[in-house]
Amino acid sequence: MRLALVIKTKKQDTYESYGSSNSNDYIQSDNNYHTDPNFEYEYRTGNSGNYEYNYDISGWDENGNSVYGNIDIQGKYGSGYILDEDGNEKYIDVEWVDYGVLEGTDEDGNSYEFEVDE
Repeated sequence: MRLALVIKTKKQDTYESYGSSNSNDYIQSDNNYHTDPNFEYEYRTGNSGNYEYNYDISGWDENGNSVYGNIDIQGKYGSGYILDEDGNEKYIDVEWVDYGVLEGTDEDGNSYEFEVDE
């Protein structure tokens, strides 16, 4: 029997082969790995009911200035870092407000609205 280790994320697939060229023979790299093709973001890690996600986000601040970044989110809330148009990095707390839409506040109290990048 030939096996391959599979690590899957929404952004990329990483395969480490252990003597296999048969793509149907896989072992999971993480015992909390979950696949649910009924949802847009089908690959998740964590325990049932406690999934953690990582998203690239883009949006604007309360003055209409463009920002982008990356967040980790669990349930309705998360946090991460964003960059403004001048390249300044800020820590941000976010929460879901609609499908694919988040609102956030940085460490200085500034408000933002984001969309998840696909």
